[in-house]
Amino acid sequence: MAEKFSDWLEKLKSKVDIAEIISPYVSLQAKGSKKWACCPFHHEKTPSFCLYEQSQTYHCFGCGVGGDAITFVQEIEHTDFMGAVKIIADKYRVPIPDFSHNDKGAEIKRHKDKLFEMMRDTANYFHQNLKSDAGRQAREYLAKRGISMQTATIFGMGYSLGRNQLIAYLASKGYSKENMQEAGLVDTTQSGAVVDTMAGRLIVPIINNIKKVVAFGGRVLDDSKPKYKNTRDTVLFNKSREIFGQHSIKRLNLETAVKELIVVEGYMDVISLFQSGVKNAVASMGTSLTQDQAKLIKRYVDKVIICYDGDSAGQNATMRGLDILYNHGLDVRVVSLPDNLDPDEYVRKYGKDSYLKMLIEAKPLFEHKLSTLAKSYDLMSPQEKGKYAVEAMKIIKPLGDPAMIEAYIGYVAKLTGLPSDTLRRQLDVSEAVVTVIKQETSKISMSAFDRAVRYVLFGLFNGVEGVKCDKDLSQYIIDKNQRTLYDLYRSKCATQENTLEELTSQEEDNPEIKAILDEGSKIGDETALKYFDDCVAKIIKDGEKKRKRELTKAIDREKDEEAKLIMMSQLAQSNKK
Repeated sequence: MAEKFSDWLEKLKSKVDIAEIISPYVSLQAKGSKKWACCPFHHEKTPSFCLYEQSQTYHCFGCGVGGDAITFVQEIEHTDFMGAVKIIADKYRVPIPDFSHNDKGAEIKRHKDKLFEMMRDTANYFHQNLKSDAGRQAREYLAKRGISMQTATIFGMGYSLGRNQLIAYLASKGYSKENMQEAGLVDTTQSGAVVDTMAGRLIVPIINNIKKVVAFGGRVLDDSKPKYKNTRDTVLFNKSREIFGQHSIKRLNLETAVKELIVVEGYMDVISLFQSGVKNAVASMGTSLTQDQAKLIKRYVDKVIICYDGDSAGQNATMRGLDILYNHGLDVRVVSLPDNLDPDEYVRKYGKDSYLKMLIEAKPLFEHKLSTLAKSYDLMSPQEKGKYAVEAMKIIKPLGDPAMIEAYIGYVAKLTGLPSDTLRRQLDVSEAVVTVIKQETSKISMSAFDRAVRYVLFGLFNGVEGVKCDKDLSQYIIDKNQRTLYDLYRSKCATQENTLEELTSQEEDNPEIKAILDEGSKIGDETALKYFDDCVAKIIKDGEKKRKRELTKAIDREKDEEAKLIMMSQLAQSNKK
């Protein structure tokens, strides 16, 4: 039987000493059972990069990177998985067998590598076009925007000619139209013709964190629409998971510690800022930051400044991205550019120093929210002022920290002229609502398990907006009638057919359904969602307690020692929850 790639890889790993892999790049110092070094992936003076020889892994407590020998080589050499494997195999003089006939994963990997090679060749082709006579118009456009050819070269910028030139070039290199289609380089017209997606545009390669071209952005040289165009999502590229400029930040991190990132909307903003000397900017490549992008940003810094376009679309995007970044533990600041300018336009109009001054004056997240909210109200009107105060307190309350709450109460008081005590009382009103909710939910006592189940069933079948239960309650709902209804909901949920009518049609024939409907009618809209969540928590809590009691009794009755040990292990796992 032919050797599998996974088996061969394990043999290779068994020969590897991670210290031998890492030591050519850093100076390792033994301290106790571990070895330490200054991290090669970010600038630091005090070693925080730790090598664990027993597990053959590493971890940096400064920037958070970590992994095994293969991961290290991938990062340090800016290569992919198989590239790292080849480097290590060559070092230990281990030949790599041909897995083409017995390993599907290797086949897929080779295909992706071919697409990556095609994207690299495409980027080189576009860049040569920019430097050629045919690229004069694109060079003039860059010069007009104040971007030098040196900067253009650093970012690998290029120019796409007509609709067919790229296709002919790639075909001459041995790539098929299917390859081009798969990588998002070409489109098919209504007439069936295959054309260059970026024809006639200034080209910006989009490069991932291991320095591979995964996509392209294109900008027209005139006023035609659409102004900007990105490669569609492909097997190599997912817009929501990439940040433009991240590979440059990795390089910059080696030169000097990057303390904060400026997040702008587009790649031309990043390039223009770089040209002016502001090198710590990245772009979300659109107007909506995603969870994956926030995770990437958090890998590099703890502070981020959002500086989107000054138009309404940009401002709306800013608000959507704030909470995503904040929830990932980032210190979020916001710059609001005047006159509907984007960062590129602002720097060209007012200069680098003015832009840096705006960054220094960037507002903290909650101050930005409060000041932005204020623009929607006429604070000269007593009625409008009161409405603003109510909404402002809703923003402030989730802060939780008394000192922060007090500080922002002072901010709103100064903005509105309302006494701080009045605003605090508004928070107290909110607390009163919470108290009512708590009083309602406290009705669910240890003896009211059925009531909790009934209300949850009511909420699920009712389809009230916001009512959601991702947890499987099957193991906790014992009553036969209740369990039948719960199973009915779950079967209907998959087809989105869960309606209250499903219950009411059977009310007369089933007393349990009547009890469920009665239970649901007792809770008002203002407490419904909170009550529902508490009922779910109650079911799980009481269900776990009951399960533990039954398991304890079973352990006491069990005579078989092996079976008893299994049940004791199950009980221990339950206690950890």
